[in-house]
Amino acid sequence: MRERLVRESIRRPSAVLVALVAALGLGVAGRVAVHAGAHVPRGGDELAALGRAVVALGAPWLAVAWTVGTVSRDRLRAAASGGAALVLGTFAWYALSTLQGVPPTGFARVALLWAAVGLAAGAVFGLGGAAFVSGSRALRTVALALLAGTLAGEALLLAGEWTGRAGRAALVIELAAAGAVLLAGARRTAPLAALALTVIVAIGAAGIEDAVRDTLRLAGWSGP
Repeated sequence: MRERLVRESIRRPSAVLVALVAALGLGVAGRVAVHAGAHVPRGGDELAALGRAVVALGAPWLAVAWTVGTVSRDRLRAAASGGAALVLGTFAWYALSTLQGVPPTGFARVALLWAAVGLAAGAVFGLGGAAFVSGSRALRTVALALLAGTLAGEALLLAGEWTGRAGRAALVIELAAAGAVLLAGARRTAPLAALALTVIVAIGAAGIEDAVRDTLRLAGWSGP
């Protein structure tokens, strides 16, 4: 038994380490995409616009928290790691934005509010990732639908608001990712139930995200 636990601990990376790496990636990736796009001679504007659109999406951040949860050894640690990844990623994003000369109007207030949202949402999605790994078939189905439905719901919500080519491209990619999630998890879930739950989650997630975005705009957030 002890040897088996040791082998598992070697195979499975530390949830804390994964959370830290995920946070750094979230904070850096978007800024790198936008910065790199601005320096590409041909098509740079389109690449930069696509980078800004992808960064403005919230569901991929939640997908990261869900993934962090899959490497945690228990659900409490999954929730803590998922929430921590999004909080640290939020602060990293705003810190890099300031260093790159983005006007820090309302920086502290908006950063703290998004961090609070990230803490709560990251904890929920971290739990979802853990449930998909170690839960019953029913729990795995719900956990998969949580991820796929959130991706699809955001894409459907923003489809009526993002009319630019780059924004539409980002939403198509996100919607395709939702379908890929369902296909990838089909063997470990009840596929038809997962699809039905994904539709329900998508509707609920779209409403929740719409409310969160409107609330943050009132607080000074100027995102799309």
